[in-house]
Amino acid sequence: MNKIMIAFDVETTGKNPDTDQIVEISMCLYEAGKERALTLRVKPDISITPGAQAVHGISMEDLADAPRFPEIADQVEQFLAASNVLVGYNVRFDIRFVEAEFKRMGRPLDLSDKLVVDPLRIWQALEPRTLTDAYRRFVGGSLEDAHSAEADVQAAVKVLRGMRRTFNLEESTWEDLAALTQPEKASWTGPTNHLVWSAGEVVFGFGKWAGRSMLEVATRDRSYLEWVMSARADFPPHVKSVCKGALSGIDPDTFHARIAETLGGPPPDDAAE
Repeated sequence: MNKIMIAFDVETTGKNPDTDQIVEISMCLYEAGKERALTLRVKPDISITPGAQAVHGISMEDLADAPRFPEIADQVEQFLAASNVLVGYNVRFDIRFVEAEFKRMGRPLDLSDKLVVDPLRIWQALEPRTLTDAYRRFVGGSLEDAHSAEADVQAAVKVLRGMRRTFNLEESTWEDLAALTQPEKASWTGPTNHLVWSAGEVVFGFGKWAGRSMLEVATRDRSYLEWVMSARADFPPHVKSVCKGALSGIDPDTFHARIAETLGGPPPDDAAE
């Protein structure tokens, strides 16, 4: 039986399929040397986060006349039904969003019968990143006594030296190397990743409102912030304090200025739109 492939991608209001929604879906069906494409914009029921808009460039104004997802659901389902192979880069993200949209409609869509082909996962499989693989590339030869603690310690140092030579990092400081190791830490609001800066706003880094502005959640789901602040919720003091500020009713500029003063501001490349 010949396989019919669909490559597809979605753009969304944010990163959480449980609370965020699709704003654009593009699919291209490949069969017997022919292509058939379908790209649709979608008006969501929830606002687009500034961080997401900075990535895909789609605003709520752009979607003012677009249909809501239930209005295009039949088209999407019929298009997907025509294939038995789904292709996309990190495509599990896209699949989760499509399935979540149908679930919200009370009309579950099961794509588990499709073959999923993801270039990202293939790349990771063919170029693995174990210490043994890194040793072979950046040091040369085989790592003897792999998984012996003493051998692994020495190997890690040799691999780091080899990486610094290969990628011209020999003049880099330890701070530079730490930033490459954990780049997301620069956007943390405070000492943990519970809250982060995104496009000039402080957003949740965890839970059902991950990626959503603190001030937006204070308006939409006040009880969630009250729960985070409660004694039974085990969150760091700075997280509870910021939640309290979000619920206080102060204006956004003052709210973010106070956070920047006490916990540090956003990284330089995190400019507000």
